[in-house]
Amino acid sequence: MKTMIRQLIFVLLLLMVAGTSCTDFLEENNRTSNTEDILYSSKSGIEGLVAASYSYLRGWYGKEAAIGLSEGGTDIWLTGYDNRQKVLINYSGITPEVASSTRETMNACFDEYWEMLYTAVNVCNTGIKAVNNAGEQVLSALERDQYLGELKTLRAFYYWHLVETWGPVQINSEPVSSISSVASRSTEQDVYEFMLDDVEEAIQHLQAKTAKTGRINLWAARALKARLLIYKASKFNDAPSYTAAAAEAEAVISGSGASFFANYADCWLGANEDGVNNREVIWHVDYSTELAFNIMPPRLKLDASNNQMTWSGMILRNAANAIGGNASHLMFTGVWNSVPATSSILRRTDTEANKNITYRSVVYNVGLSYQPYSKGFTRYVPSGYLLDLFNRETDQRYQASFRDVYYVAPQFTAAFEGGVAPPTGYALMRDTALYLCPETVTAAQVARASNRYVLFSRTDVGDPVVWPLYETEAAVMPTIATSTSGVQNYKGNRMYIACKKFDDYTGTVIRDLGSKDAFIFRLSEMYLIAAEGYMMAGQSGPAIQKLNDLRAARAIPGQDNSLNAQEQAQVSGKEGTGTGIRKRDSCHT
Repeated sequence: MKTMIRQLIFVLLLLMVAGTSCTDFLEENNRTSNTEDILYSSKSGIEGLVAASYSYLRGWYGKEAAIGLSEGGTDIWLTGYDNRQKVLINYSGITPEVASSTRETMNACFDEYWEMLYTAVNVCNTGIKAVNNAGEQVLSALERDQYLGELKTLRAFYYWHLVETWGPVQINSEPVSSISSVASRSTEQDVYEFMLDDVEEAIQHLQAKTAKTGRINLWAARALKARLLIYKASKFNDAPSYTAAAAEAEAVISGSGASFFANYADCWLGANEDGVNNREVIWHVDYSTELAFNIMPPRLKLDASNNQMTWSGMILRNAANAIGGNASHLMFTGVWNSVPATSSILRRTDTEANKNITYRSVVYNVGLSYQPYSKGFTRYVPSGYLLDLFNRETDQRYQASFRDVYYVAPQFTAAFEGGVAPPTGYALMRDTALYLCPETVTAAQVARASNRYVLFSRTDVGDPVVWPLYETEAAVMPTIATSTSGVQNYKGNRMYIACKKFDDYTGTVIRDLGSKDAFIFRLSEMYLIAAEGYMMAGQSGPAIQKLNDLRAARAIPGQDNSLNAQEQAQVSGKEGTGTGIRKRDSCHT
């Protein structure tokens, strides 16, 4: 995809002109023929259209606004102190007219995503039309199949976002080239049939395209089909679709070539952030290490003065610097650098200069030690319920997914061991600076932390040196800070256990935008879809086996991570009840 940047930009500019061609200032007499018709009748023009059809994925995946729409209001992620889309939790002020730019009521970007997704659909439709119109002298049969397979899959994927966000929406199967004020909503069932027809046709076109390159291949299309089928089955009580979903997921498991890492953490390491080379990834959204290549296509919508509008800062972020990228690493991190006891040695290294930390009159260059910790934007807090889903004694996923320990840079560890005095009150500090316990701490843990590191407890233990992250023993909700000063920094919606799966490793400093690819379909999701399909089709045996296969892949070496008798009985008891076992968030898999 990176090789088509120039074509993509040119095509998007043409689409932008075409999308606004009815305004007076663009009316002109083209004495040859339509510029886009000339371009789209050539092989290079069609290749550019196909490349352009992928670009809108970067408007959703890895972007703050879409994370709010995806995760807001769930039982696993709660709003942090600085969450910019709290409207998605309390459902107030969610329209562009009502929403302000305050922390509490920032616009949820519904209007922008409506425009973005329908623009993406239109690019796909334009590409499908161009491919179908191209003669054999322009495209070979193999190229035609490849492009139609990609475009049909992408169109279905964009429509999945539309129907799951707005419910009944209009189906556009042809390019829209003029402004219209007439719309007709199709039912959700009709949209699902349209998507599945698209994907089924795409699968036929993609039989020869099985290699993983970052673009749609056979297995990406079949993974999408499995997801659509399990959603269709659940939404419309469609029993045959459960069986079909399980079969499709099984086909992807056995045929895609994807496999599990023995060490679950390897799935998220910087060395494996390229989706093409990550063995667990079936399909991903590509982010270039050249951040200028990740810029979003321009908006088509004009304001009342006919000026082109821009995407929200929660989508673009650093557009002023002409760069784009993945911002996921900013969203799930607390204020690790604001604890007074350790703030002199734990600092954001967001510039080259800030890597040089002066401590007791000596300058220490900490290099990349703090880069994975990100900036602490306090957007999303893991609920107590989420933390309790993991068996930390048998399952790798908790330690691989969450950061509950913050370490000082190795330079400080060496200094402390060499005789330099650690921070006041922590004379025994060496490598560990902060520990955020996912459970209520014991007296022994308090004694161990004394004079060594700052300790946070799941709940209040009445000790003035231990800070509670959540309100009560059974709490899901964090303690709530009311400001960013003093002890308020210790409260659970500012200081919390972070999700580290999206850590940014590639840059030279802590940055706002990264180049880590966004993983869309992973092997583990196929196991969950297969298990749910079997379970809801009344086949608890295969369902339990599929779950145990996945859990075995995630087991701590030497530990039995399989479902116990009670859990197996729960799976069996859900047969045909409509109670699924999928979780949207990938933290579970």
